[in-house]
Amino acid sequence: MSDLRRRKVSSGSDQERKTKTSEVYKAKSTVVVLELSSVLCIVFGVLIGSLLCGPWIHDIVGYCLGYRWDFVNKCIMESPNENGYGTDFCRIPVDCDICKDVHKIDEIHVSELSVQLFEERYAYSDRPLVVRNATLDWKAMDTLNYYWFKEQYLSDPEILSYKHEDCWFNKYGTKEFRNLASVFRLNEDRIKLKDNKPWYVGWAVCHTDVANNLYSLYSRPSFINPDSTPPSKPWIFIGSPGHGANIHIDNVDLSSWQAQITGIKKWFIQPPPECSRKCGNTMEITVYPGDIIVLNTNVWFHGTLVLGSQLSLVLTNEYD
Repeated sequence: MSDLRRRKVSSGSDQERKTKTSEVYKAKSTVVVLELSSVLCIVFGVLIGSLLCGPWIHDIVGYCLGYRWDFVNKCIMESPNENGYGTDFCRIPVDCDICKDVHKIDEIHVSELSVQLFEERYAYSDRPLVVRNATLDWKAMDTLNYYWFKEQYLSDPEILSYKHEDCWFNKYGTKEFRNLASVFRLNEDRIKLKDNKPWYVGWAVCHTDVANNLYSLYSRPSFINPDSTPPSKPWIFIGSPGHGANIHIDNVDLSSWQAQITGIKKWFIQPPPECSRKCGNTMEITVYPGDIIVLNTNVWFHGTLVLGSQLSLVLTNEYD
């Protein structure tokens, strides 16, 4: 009797194993068919996920916006271009109200620009302005040139060896200008424009003796409030026709005035890319000896090109 039970149980177990084996076989033999629309949805989802989560999403967003956005620090990244023009920093987006109604650069003769008018309309509004014939009474107009600076800087070997964080220098793509000392080693043909190799350079006058001698040659422009801080830490930009500064934006403390001492220079001024939908296009204006351009270079992209047949020499100061 017990043998019969064992045979019955064994028979039942064998039947169960056969049933499970059959089910497994059927499962393995089953072919799942997906509709084409489902496959496309899956592929599309994978692609979108890869784009949104991939490292190149920042590049795609930057291309669409026209600038590179730092998602961590919430600022716009600026960096030098392939030729070394520009400054490496991260800036706060500009308030586009400064440029929404600016379609040209205003021009006013110095005799028509009072301190009050300048402060009410231009000084703190970031509106670009060219003041004509503003520096004709400066001693600098008859004195400042390449040779004046060369004499000043070579008068004492310690002047050019002075190092400080305020001693800004930019060679603007002129390869032979490694430092300020190399500027004053130019041969006469380059200085007198007898060759076809244009050059351009800018630097901050951080050397006390040179700065003090320079201050004696110019004064605060007549339209600047006499109670404002006296001119300090001047910058010099000098170069030959055919060269200048590529379009860029600065990272300095304040707005500035830039006096054209010699030569002719064309300016190109355009709103920052974050304001491209609200503001106009690039504006151009030419300045001549005696003119001053007032510009907040922290909010306006700007570039220059030296024109004419003389060296361009520009004296620059910030104002508050």
